[in-house]
Amino acid sequence: MRVLITGAGGPSAVSVWKSLADDHDLFLADMDPDSPGLYLVPASRRFLIPGGEDPALVPALLELCRAHSIEVLISTVDAELAPLAEADAAFAAIGTRVPLSPAPVLRRCRDKWALLSHLSGNPAVPYCVALTADSLPTITKFPCFAKPRAGSGSRGIAMIGSSEDLAALPQDGSYLVQELLPGPEFSVDVYVSQHGELVAAVPRERIRTDSGIAITARTVHMPELMESATTIALAVGVRFVANVQFKQASDGRYKLLEINPRFPGSLPLTVAAGVDVPRLLMDDLQGKPLPPGPMEFREILMVRYWTEKYLDPSEWQALCRR
Repeated sequence: MRVLITGAGGPSAVSVWKSLADDHDLFLADMDPDSPGLYLVPASRRFLIPGGEDPALVPALLELCRAHSIEVLISTVDAELAPLAEADAAFAAIGTRVPLSPAPVLRRCRDKWALLSHLSGNPAVPYCVALTADSLPTITKFPCFAKPRAGSGSRGIAMIGSSEDLAALPQDGSYLVQELLPGPEFSVDVYVSQHGELVAAVPRERIRTDSGIAITARTVHMPELMESATTIALAVGVRFVANVQFKQASDGRYKLLEINPRFPGSLPLTVAAGVDVPRLLMDDLQGKPLPPGPMEFREILMVRYWTEKYLDPSEWQALCRR
């Protein structure tokens, strides 16, 4: 199939490319000509597109998909997800599938306060409050943790040790304050078929991270965490791919951090463990039978290191001119 992957500057897009390059015709797109993933495909299959917040993004991708007969559009960029899901009918009209959760689900996952409120009552939901002038006096237990209501990676996060630290944060509801989760962090790669059937749930321990990306990680058999991630994903309404992140609380329980309803940057570890999520997606879209879930996987450790690709500078200059 002819597949266009966006977000070529990030590890998620490169991870999908690794799984699908041998069996499908891949095209890569990004807003930045310096994005390394663009150079994994021939020059005729590299595209520059508007950013995820730009209203021109969807029309640009519709035109690209139409002009190049793209059958599947895979977005790996958080800001792109909901706009693309809302344009699903327009893409379907030109023969392009956009395998994403429904737009309301994607918006809920992007807004951490909306997500946690939706899951209220689930034992995996941590104590959390939106920081406002009214809620400020109610926060009395320190240390605690603050993070933007919308955001990704580790941007904007802060450890709060006192009421003075708390008072320095915006009090307009744009920040969340939650209980401190001091234990290890786990991500569970989940795949839910287009018909709502759980196919895979693979826990990964994020042993060491750099800029929000795991550089040392391992898969671990943790039935309770698998069940918790599955329950949460299905309750939220996830379809296709999602990455459900947890961190251990002081009482030993694992509490939800967030849901990323897209391919994760550490996807190669899950693939190496025996669950090739991009291939599951392609089989699902083509109506092929999927394995009964949750799929078996093996425990394996991953470490990451830099690698290089060399090319003529004229290829980069050609993209910059666009």
